[in-house]
Amino acid sequence: MRCYDSKVKWQNTESQWGRREGAPPTTTKVVVDYDPRAMDVSHPAVDDRRMATASGTVGPRTASPRHLVAVGAPDRSLRSSIRSAWSEARPAVQIIFQLRLIAVVAVASLDAGAAPRWTAAALCCAGWLCLTWSIYLLNGLADRIEDRVNGSMRPIAQGTLDAGVARRFVTVLACVGMVLCLSAGRPVLMSALVMLALGFLYSVGPAPLKNRVWGVQVAVFGGGLTTYAAGVCAAGTEVTPAVIVFAIAMSAWMGVGGLAKDVSDVDGDRAAGRSTLAMWSERGTCLVIASAAGAICVGFAVSAWALEERLIVPALVLACGAAAIAAFAAVGGSSRRRHARTPYTAFMYSQYGAHTGALCMLL
Repeated sequence: MRCYDSKVKWQNTESQWGRREGAPPTTTKVVVDYDPRAMDVSHPAVDDRRMATASGTVGPRTASPRHLVAVGAPDRSLRSSIRSAWSEARPAVQIIFQLRLIAVVAVASLDAGAAPRWTAAALCCAGWLCLTWSIYLLNGLADRIEDRVNGSMRPIAQGTLDAGVARRFVTVLACVGMVLCLSAGRPVLMSALVMLALGFLYSVGPAPLKNRVWGVQVAVFGGGLTTYAAGVCAAGTEVTPAVIVFAIAMSAWMGVGGLAKDVSDVDGDRAAGRSTLAMWSERGTCLVIASAAGAICVGFAVSAWALEERLIVPALVLACGAAAIAAFAAVGGSSRRRHARTPYTAFMYSQYGAHTGALCMLL
């Protein structure tokens, strides 16, 4: 079996595939990552090179322009780079992190004797935004190959955001985030350090947490608790039983999201050498997700009824998400595969609704 470099850059692709008649001459950079795990050793007569691209794993004899991640040279302007970096960080995820911080302050203020310190809370939100932005950019850098296999349209995987620029963004955002969190108070800074460590250990290092089911759960559950702790510390409110119940329930719900995400990412996870439940049994994973979601909702609702009845609204919203996940688990065959993103979508919508319901307590 022949060995090849892990990355090959083809320049001037119009000489490879031909230029459309009437189109202006261009030089296009195509970055193709060879996946050594996809080499076919069972057919030695066939060229054993395989390319991990946006549409799957293909060989040179079956490759065509539609298989390749073909992009123009990355736009080096600062505005374009910031826009691409923000898109890479998944804005929907960044917004929910901000909602977590504000929602836990709302829950903590239910029984607090003093008003929250909103200035410190605002500094915490700004610092946390920089930290989570940095963490998700780092994750995008680490997941380039599997993102391409999964057909992701994220800027780093597509090549519209240069990896070197992304690395500089990671460093700058992390430093700015630490300074802002320090301005919100030392307890917030300690929470920020824990969050940054979890983000780093999740994506990179000798044994990234993302490669194992337990590692993903440690990262997401720990990240959730750390976020809620930072919000309470910044606001200067007491840690009430309602805060504890809300933080634990919503952090556990993040664990459901960690499992749900894997259902639609099996191909990329397998190419990256990860070990997820969905790789072993898709139906079994759906049943585990549905069972976990149901247990969390029941526990949250019972605790809310016993400690703070106003928390029943977020609990009911989570119950709707759990019902959608259970309905998906009951569907079999090709229909489930066509809607593999449904569990994760239900998870995202329900956590948005639950945190919005908690915010209504401030009114």
